[in-house]
Amino acid sequence: MNKNLAFGLLLLGMAFMGVAFVFVKDAVTSYSPFVFLFYRFLISTVILSVIFSKNLKQINIRTFEASFLCGIPLFFSIFFQTIGLRYTSVANSAFITGMVVLLIPIFKLIFYKKKVKFIIWISCLVAAIGLFIITLKNGLQLNIGDTWTFACAIALAFYVLQTGKFAESPNPMARVTIIMAICTIGSLFGEMMTVDAEWFPLDFNFWKGVIFSAIFGTVYMYSVQNYVQRFISEEKVALAYLTEPIFATVSAVILIDEKVNINTFLGGGLILLAMFLSELRTANLKRFLNSTKTVKSSSNSSKI
Repeated sequence: MNKNLAFGLLLLGMAFMGVAFVFVKDAVTSYSPFVFLFYRFLISTVILSVIFSKNLKQINIRTFEASFLCGIPLFFSIFFQTIGLRYTSVANSAFITGMVVLLIPIFKLIFYKKKVKFIIWISCLVAAIGLFIITLKNGLQLNIGDTWTFACAIALAFYVLQTGKFAESPNPMARVTIIMAICTIGSLFGEMMTVDAEWFPLDFNFWKGVIFSAIFGTVYMYSVQNYVQRFISEEKVALAYLTEPIFATVSAVILIDEKVNINTFLGGGLILLAMFLSELRTANLKRFLNSTKTVKSSSNSSKI
């Protein structure tokens, strides 16, 4: 697959995820996050099982191993994010989740001993500054929702790295189906331990959030990600995640009239700048600098 097409499909998934933030916040404000996640993952598992039924026949022990190692961090990332959305704004939740772009190269270096390009570190630093500006509320304090969301970013970084680790493994669609099943079981156990759980909410907004996030924010998003990571690096995936806050913020302003302050605009601008910086190739940058020196040199020679 063409790398630009792969990245484009991933960006579309981020757009769906951004809109899903709004629906999820609306749904979990009054209901248990575990109930919401249970239905979200159950629907996703059923849809994927139907679409990729042929792939499921090729499952082996390695498929289960890869699914488990990817599914556990994914479940916790979405669970932490869902809890966080009950106590913080859509914009804050989305941008703090974007901290994954900084955590991935750090974890990649620490746990996988892989080198990271210098320009990626620069873009991560710019993104971190942007996220810091966005979360500035009441001095330097983060509310409980922001803290849960930061935990989400940590778990999400591990998920992206694990997905990259198994990207070349055969049968990625069977793997993502099992991952959704693991998340369904995790949500079910969590809800069984919740006192006075309301299993069948009679709220249209709840089910609207479940269906949208299941089909677009889960089935499409994670199927595409598990497939395209064969063609693009973990850093590229992380940088695609940087667009998610932009989509989420715009959706929140349009759909639920969420107020966005100047910090969000400044921080968001820095995140976009980080994306641009990350696209700069060191070789191209050197060529540009050398060409500039050549032009200056020839200009000085002509004057002589």
